[in-house]
Amino acid sequence: MRMQFWKDTIDKVFKGQAPQQPIALALQEALKTSDLSSMWFKRIITERTSNLDDHTFMTIKDMENYGENTAASLLYLQLESLGVRDVQVDHIASHLGKMIGIATFLRAMPFHLSQKRLILPAQIIAKHQLSQEAVIRGQLDHVDDAVFEVATAAYDQLLTARSLLPSSMKPEIMPVLLSAVPHIRYLEKLEANNFNVFDPKLQRKDWKLPFVLWSTYNKMTL
Repeated sequence: MRMQFWKDTIDKVFKGQAPQQPIALALQEALKTSDLSSMWFKRIITERTSNLDDHTFMTIKDMENYGENTAASLLYLQLESLGVRDVQVDHIASHLGKMIGIATFLRAMPFHLSQKRLILPAQIIAKHQLSQEAVIRGQLDHVDDAVFEVATAAYDQLLTARSLLPSSMKPEIMPVLLSAVPHIRYLEKLEANNFNVFDPKLQRKDWKLPFVLWSTYNKMTL
C-alpha cells in the first residue's frame, strides 16, 4: 500500500500535480532544472516492492539484478541531474550499481542474521552446504567461502566498470561515480579480513573516507 502511494506520487509529480508533501514538492522543483526520467523512480519502487517480504535471492545474478534496479537506477538519476546522457557512462553506472547492491547486502549480513535472515543467494548456500538455522545459531563454518564467492562477483563488476572508465571519463561524471567509493573500500577491507563479514572492524566508521573521496576525485579514476 505504501509503495503504491509512491508510484501514484511519481505519476502526479511528472504531470505537474505534485501532492502537498515535502518530497513530492522538492522533486517537482528539481524537475524545473533537471530532465529526470520517471522510469528510474518507478524501477526502484517496483524492485523494493518485490523484496519487502524477506525475498530470497536464488542466484548471484538475482542479487546483481537487484543492484541494477535500485543502486544503478539512482546513479542514472544522478547523471541525468547533471545533464549527462551517455550510453557508455550508463554502462559504467550499471556495473557500479550491481557492485554497490552486492556490497550493501554483504555489509548488512550481521544485521540480517540478527533478524534470523540469511541473505546469501540460495545457490551459494547450497553449494557451500550451509544451513540457515545453523548459521543463525552461530555455526559459521564455510560462511567465509560463500562470502568470498559473492564478493568476487561484486569485484568483477567493479573491474568491468574500471575497464570502461578511461574511454568515457568526463570531469562532470565523477561526483556520481564517487558514490561507489565507500563500497569499494568495504570490499577491500572485507578481503583484508579474510571475508569474515562479522569482524567488528568492518562495522567501524571509515575515518579515511573523506580523504579517499578527495583523492579519487582528483585522480579522476576509481
